[in-house]
Amino acid sequence: MKIKVILLRVWFIVLSILLLYPLLITFTNSFMESTEVIRHYQLEGSNMLLIPEQVTLKSYLYILFYQPKYLILFWNSIKIAVCVIIGQVIVAFLGAYGFVRSKFKEKEIIFCIYIVVMLLPLQVVLVPNFMIIQRLGLIDSHLAIILPGIFSPFGVFLLTQYMKSIPEEYVEAAYMDGCNEIDILIHIYLPIAKAGVFALVILTFVEYWNVVEQAIVFLQDIYKQPLSLFLSKISEEQIGSIFAASCFYMIPVIIVFLYGQDYLVEGIELSGIKGR
Repeated sequence: MKIKVILLRVWFIVLSILLLYPLLITFTNSFMESTEVIRHYQLEGSNMLLIPEQVTLKSYLYILFYQPKYLILFWNSIKIAVCVIIGQVIVAFLGAYGFVRSKFKEKEIIFCIYIVVMLLPLQVVLVPNFMIIQRLGLIDSHLAIILPGIFSPFGVFLLTQYMKSIPEEYVEAAYMDGCNEIDILIHIYLPIAKAGVFALVILTFVEYWNVVEQAIVFLQDIYKQPLSLFLSKISEEQIGSIFAASCFYMIPVIIVFLYGQDYLVEGIELSGIKGR
């Protein structure tokens, strides 16, 4: 038994190193000189170095002070992600509460439709989304990405699964104390479902922080695009800054994950979801 545990630990350590190695390379290489990056990754092929020959902050200074487009697109990403999160949490929480508390017969059919729509590939729904957005005159607007994100069926599905685990006895006790539906929503379901809400916030932030396809389809003005599109183009302008730009891009996701990882695990565990 001890040998099995030791082998498992060794396997997980090796796996962790393999997964973290690209991130470590990105971080250390962000302190390289532009000439060193060009030499190792363009002239000599993909010759990855763990330790730079000369440590410098020039790449960070370039993207923060000499590349205003980078910060503009950074705030575009923040705006899109935060607006989608706020809207989706409100819509998903109210929708999930309706599915859990309502008694009408057709709710299971409607919930199945939610699941079917959720399982559709993004490429399938992009065309109808584009037609609707075009009719609304929202092409080249952040609302073209925000509105479909707010009404994404995944949030309703996640919170519905989570709220189903809340005992009915809590609600019955609240009714006996004279509570109405709003009181039950705010004082029972919201506090208990906190982990599920945080899990939804984290998953939604990661998804819309890394948004690419929707931005390509809906946004033509480069100064309205999110930062995720800029990273693929920065090598054309200043390849020496690509590692620094990538590191700066990862910071919000890492902060959100480190702060909410316990909520994420608990929320997904109790909702019964194994993967998205």
